[in-house]
Amino acid sequence: MPSERIEKLDTARIALIMSVALEEFARHRYQDASFNRIIKASQMAKGTMYYYFTSKEDLFTTLYKATIREFNRLLPLTRQLPRQKQHYWQTTQELIEGLEQTLQQKPGISQFVLNFLVGGEQQDEHPARATALAVDGWLQQWIAQGQQLGVLRNDLPPARLTAIVWGLWQAIHPLRTPANGSGDQSSVLLDLLQRLLRPDSVASQRPAATLDAGEGRIDLNF
Repeated sequence: MPSERIEKLDTARIALIMSVALEEFARHRYQDASFNRIIKASQMAKGTMYYYFTSKEDLFTTLYKATIREFNRLLPLTRQLPRQKQHYWQTTQELIEGLEQTLQQKPGISQFVLNFLVGGEQQDEHPARATALAVDGWLQQWIAQGQQLGVLRNDLPPARLTAIVWGLWQAIHPLRTPANGSGDQSSVLLDLLQRLLRPDSVASQRPAATLDAGEGRIDLNF
């Protein structure tokens, strides 16, 4: 658990530590990130840093909890699965736009969040494992609902389509850079998702798995 001692740090110091840690965890992922590099870049004595953060996990958890709160405003949209065809892509678009707006407002967190949601960061020892699994499970439910409504292809199971969605998000991530305009990528992502997931061009269709209302529901809570 993050230590209450960090409340004694002045605003400028904690901001520097969080900024350095964010860059380290985004660039190297959790397992390869170095607490010593963070300490050195934060210009703090090792003993002082360990007074405030007992370990790399402690620091990561502090950063992770602060970061994930940025997405709390999206939670109401995730708690009700669309029940009508015409609402499915509309609600999906609202979620994507909300996500992109948050990432634009806090551009530094994009790769950090991507690292623990995608890319094999769901090991037992990872501090954000529960969140990663919850988001992945919710996305599978969202996709299964789209299959039931007939707006998504059902020749592949939700788990496989979920992997495709994560891969697509990884693929467009480099577009969120100043060199590429750093603009809102929500329309690009939505267009690509529709092209990949709509059943229009799928020759072979099979019945989608039944998802009873409320059964096995995963509600996201950050």
